[in-house]
Amino acid sequence: MIAIKRCPPAEGLIATGLYYVHHGARKLGEESFQLFELPHGRGYHLQSAMVLQWPLPHTQRITLELDPTWCSRAARIELEAEGHLTLARYQLEGDLLKTRIEATGRRPAELSHPGEGALWDYPSALFAVALCKKVGLAPGDSAPISVIRLTLPSLHPTPMRCTCTRLFDHTHAFELGSFFVKEFALLSQSQEFLHTWVDEAGVPVRMERVEQGEPMRFDLVRYRLFRF
Repeated sequence: MIAIKRCPPAEGLIATGLYYVHHGARKLGEESFQLFELPHGRGYHLQSAMVLQWPLPHTQRITLELDPTWCSRAARIELEAEGHLTLARYQLEGDLLKTRIEATGRRPAELSHPGEGALWDYPSALFAVALCKKVGLAPGDSAPISVIRLTLPSLHPTPMRCTCTRLFDHTHAFELGSFFVKEFALLSQSQEFLHTWVDEAGVPVRMERVEQGEPMRFDLVRYRLFRF
């Protein structure tokens, strides 16, 4: 039995939930999220709040703006650690990803990278939602893709070439219950750095990834789906 509660939609709300983040048996923190559909078919707004103890104790607030085809067009990450705030804004302008990073005690950094058609990656469930919604693969297929990884904790974007594989759909038992899932893996230079299982609404039920050589696991522990 799937442990989710379906309710009437409210102000465009699609889903809410909470992840526990682990490194092996050690709990690193939590990420709570909300997914919204914007009025008049203008796209989607995703937001989350995260508390993590890795790579150092910090909090994050993340927003991700997507167009109607689930393509990322803007993001904002606020990272606070040891009394210092780093604010990063990412905006797709034509073929370029424009980035502005402001950090306490430093001059703002302005960066530009080719961004047309690239998928954005970051250790947050929000970015896995956008990636899996956007990748048009049939079960069992693989394809090369362009990815821009937003690095934790610097928040600097790094373009890279990857291979995305969609494994075969199946029903799997998780901590929260049994879900019918689509399973995706993302590899760079033959090394897997993201593996995720998403439900029929596109929400990751589990996400495993490697950051700076360290494995992290996101497990969905609370979930309310309002509509597909």
